[in-house]
Amino acid sequence: MSIKKEIIVTDWTKGNYREGNFLKLTLSSDQRRVFRGKRKSDCNQELQLQLPREGKLNDGDILSTNHKKLFVQIIAQKENLIEITAKTNLELIKVAYHLGNRHVGIEINENILLTKSDYIIEGLLKNFDVVFLKVKKKFFPEVGAFHHEKKSLS
Repeated sequence: MSIKKEIIVTDWTKGNYREGNFLKLTLSSDQRRVFRGKRKSDCNQELQLQLPREGKLNDGDILSTNHKKLFVQIIAQKENLIEITAKTNLELIKVAYHLGNRHVGIEINENILLTKSDYIIEGLLKNFDVVFLKVKKKFFPEVGAFHHEKKSLS
C-alpha cells in the first residue's frame, strides 16, 4: 500500500477496529519508547509519529492516523537477548541488582531474566552461579520506578 499524502500517527485507538487498512510498524524496545519522529512501516511507507507524550507503545497496539480508515499496528521486534536462569531466586535477585546498578534494561519473569546481548554483561554473568543463553525474542524491559502506574488505595 502506498499513500501519497503524509501519514501522521496521532493517538492510540479506543476500541477494536476491524474495518480499514493497517500498516505494520515493527519497533525495537528502544524505539517503542520514542513517541515523536519519522519512521518507515514494514512495507516502507513513511510515517510521522506525533503521539501524546504520556503512554507506552505495546506489541499489538493499534494507532490512529490522520487518514480516517488507516491504522498502524505496533509489532515488537525480536532482539538478540541473554536469557538468565539460576538454581535459586536469590542468585537471580543478585544478578538483577547488579544489572540495575549498570542501568541495563531487564525483563523480569518468574524464573528468568532477559537483557540485551552484550559481551560485557556476559563477562559479568560469569561471576554468578547462573546459566545464560543467547536467544532472539521480543523484549519488554521494566520501566523505571518513577514511571509505574499508581494504584489508588481508596
